[in-house]
Amino acid sequence: MLRGNAWIAVWLGCLLSGMMAVQAQQIEGLVPRFERPAGRLVLARPTQAGAFLDVVGRRAALLGYEHRAFEVWVYPLKILRDLRLEFQIADYPVPLSGEETLAYIEARPEATVLTYSHAAFTVRQILYAPVHEPGIVMLLDVQAVRPLTIRVAFRPDLRLMWPAGLMTGYLGWNEEGRFYTITEETRRFAGVIGSPLARDVSVQPYQEEPKDLPNRFELDVTPELAARYYIPVVITGSVEGIDGAIATYRRLLEQAESYYRQNVAHYERLLDEALQVETPDPTLNTAYAWALVGIDKGLATNPYLGTGLVAGFRTAGNSERPGFAWFFGRDALWTVLATTAVGHFETTRIALDFLRKFQREDGKIPHEISQSAALIDWFEDYPYPWASADATPLFIIAHADYWQASGDLDYIRQHWDALVRAYRFTVGTDTDGNDLVENTGVGHGWVEGGLLYPPHEELYQQGVWLAALEGMEAMATALGETELAAEVRQRALRVRAAIERTYWLEDEGFYAFATWKPDGAAVPELLPENTVLQAVPLWWRLLRPERARRALEQVGSAQMATDWGTRILSNASSRYDPLSYHHGSVWPLFTGWASMAAYRYEKPHIGYQALMANALLTYQGALGYVTELLSGAFNRDFGRSSHHQIWSEAMVVTPLVRGLLGLDVREGGRVLRVAPQLPAVWDSLRLRHVPVGRDRYALAIRRTDEAFLVEIIPEGEAAPVSLDLAPAFPLDALVESVTVNDRPAVFEVREEGDLQRVRIRVPVAGPTTIRYRMRPGTDVYVAPEPLVPGMDNRGLRVLRVRAASDSLLLVLEGRVGRSYTLQVRTPRRVQAVEGVMLSPEPGGYRLQVRFEGEGAGYVRRPLRLPLE
Repeated sequence: MLRGNAWIAVWLGCLLSGMMAVQAQQIEGLVPRFERPAGRLVLARPTQAGAFLDVVGRRAALLGYEHRAFEVWVYPLKILRDLRLEFQIADYPVPLSGEETLAYIEARPEATVLTYSHAAFTVRQILYAPVHEPGIVMLLDVQAVRPLTIRVAFRPDLRLMWPAGLMTGYLGWNEEGRFYTITEETRRFAGVIGSPLARDVSVQPYQEEPKDLPNRFELDVTPELAARYYIPVVITGSVEGIDGAIATYRRLLEQAESYYRQNVAHYERLLDEALQVETPDPTLNTAYAWALVGIDKGLATNPYLGTGLVAGFRTAGNSERPGFAWFFGRDALWTVLATTAVGHFETTRIALDFLRKFQREDGKIPHEISQSAALIDWFEDYPYPWASADATPLFIIAHADYWQASGDLDYIRQHWDALVRAYRFTVGTDTDGNDLVENTGVGHGWVEGGLLYPPHEELYQQGVWLAALEGMEAMATALGETELAAEVRQRALRVRAAIERTYWLEDEGFYAFATWKPDGAAVPELLPENTVLQAVPLWWRLLRPERARRALEQVGSAQMATDWGTRILSNASSRYDPLSYHHGSVWPLFTGWASMAAYRYEKPHIGYQALMANALLTYQGALGYVTELLSGAFNRDFGRSSHHQIWSEAMVVTPLVRGLLGLDVREGGRVLRVAPQLPAVWDSLRLRHVPVGRDRYALAIRRTDEAFLVEIIPEGEAAPVSLDLAPAFPLDALVESVTVNDRPAVFEVREEGDLQRVRIRVPVAGPTTIRYRMRPGTDVYVAPEPLVPGMDNRGLRVLRVRAASDSLLLVLEGRVGRSYTLQVRTPRRVQAVEGVMLSPEPGGYRLQVRFEGEGAGYVRRPLRLPLE
């Protein structure tokens, strides 16, 4: 018989055993704390109510807004919505919502970290989507001075992505596994959400009438437990029943640390393998790197359809449409012009292979493919798959561009039948034989609705068709298809002439938007609207240079260009509406078109303003990503915008790489053209991994008062390449000589618009240094206007900079009543004129210009400053 202290010892032993059992139960399945590896990219700031954020992998996405709830998708399923956190501090009677305690956001390619802050706790919510897994992982990093209960609330919302549907969903609680199962009547589609610490507090008994309330589970976290573990919450889905979803749930839970590390490694490798750009502007460098990440996150793997590029992300709310997170033909094809330019050839092939798989028998390329397309008769019962006409010529363009850059002729040979069918289909859309392809009866070109709809023969469509013809001819020639190459060449000549004849408006100085047939007219007439769409044929330098440059001064003017991007339509038009989708809003896509067109025709100040407008959007709204569209009147994205739009990311990359840097690989990877148009204040530039066929090169540019130096070095063993070097200089610069590895070289000087290009062509088989000995010329620089949410258009527009022997001609636009500052870089003496203040500074002058006039809008002011 036990007495006294013996009973106490037994009692304490039992109590200790029970506590240890409870602790062991709590610890099982938790994630031991680990030092999270950090990739090179991070953007952080205090949170902004309503700013979009996403956490995206190939198979899953968490979408939401700062200080609001989230939703989770596992393609093609929506799993849940209204995902929120709530905090209950021990001995505090009132719970604290996540919305009111959220304070800080840290965006990284591998994860997004949200910090919830209170005097008694800090909770960091680490959110990531393992790149190739169908699920989302949330790790809660808790620091607390008292025990803390974290409530996780959500609404199960098991639905297939638009336009398919599902039957009624069911929610169940698995006590042993501590997770919820979300299923539907066929048991084919399922989701799971749970945590090893989860305690259900909301599943209603079967006998009760259903109520529209969020489901909740609680996580009880002591300071001691939080010091040792991350508290995980995992969300998964499956199209193969609940067993598949549970298996993924357990895998993600068990390997949470490993998946985090794999994410970091994936994005570091992505950045390592791409063209690396180091300019004097860290803001632009970072925006470029984030754009590469943003494009990669557009790759989505659907269990039925395969892997392709989606268009963009936004929350679906109560619907089944998460922005444009399904597959679009033209979106992918505009985007791969960026992935090809930076050497991400695999991404380009993935996108092209996906579209070829769904090409129609007659050669037409799909406009869009829902993520639920395999579960319905998408291609027959719905109008959306074949709604556009532009994806088909863009398909040809993207293949030709890939071949030119990679030299992968075998790939073109494998796709040749598809390319010929795409070509023949588009040829057949010129039904009246006027050498202009039609939108009527075929599909929209760019404009899908609104006051510019429906065009009959849109200039945009002619531009992508003419570029496709040039690409088709090059590929046919490379494959020895001489008869087809000759046919295409002759057709291209006729199309080019028809464009110039039909659309150019000499008095107005721009190319008209389209022909159309108002009120069902039998004969088309010209719709003489001034739009950014004229930049599309200019992207490929297809039209007459003197006309193109006049048109670009319209595109770069304040009637179309804003500080946050380029409007589709001039605000001088009676059809202009800044809130419209297709006749007044700003799209970063349009801004990229404008930038590329300006650089192609040596209008670098217009090109740079547009490029930087896109780059700066990286830092507002969805942190690290560029939105789909914004108001034409104010710097504010539309609520309906996809706030992480993939081709918007591409329009940071392509204008920088192909425009400002002037990188262009030709002749199947055998010729590297480098034709930079550097801003006046840039004296250096470094590039690594410049893709030329299968090889990579490093390139550096350095500018001094006496010389312009270019160094190019093969990275590893590389086949010899022909370097076509043609940097742009001001017209009053004087190049005295060019040497290649200290040996004199023959060079060609050619005036191009407001600049001169000094061109040499030299074989590169090893480290090569090209030195231009020169007297520098005169150029100007205007810093980009800082973007402030809600601002109206106020920045200076620099439309022309032409330095002659005796004067500097500037054509500027500014707001009435405002003064603007320009930096003038010149070795020469500049004389002031009326209304201009000049202040000498090292390397040139600081120029201040004031704009006078009536009203508060923009006025144009030409200036001619004498030079000595």
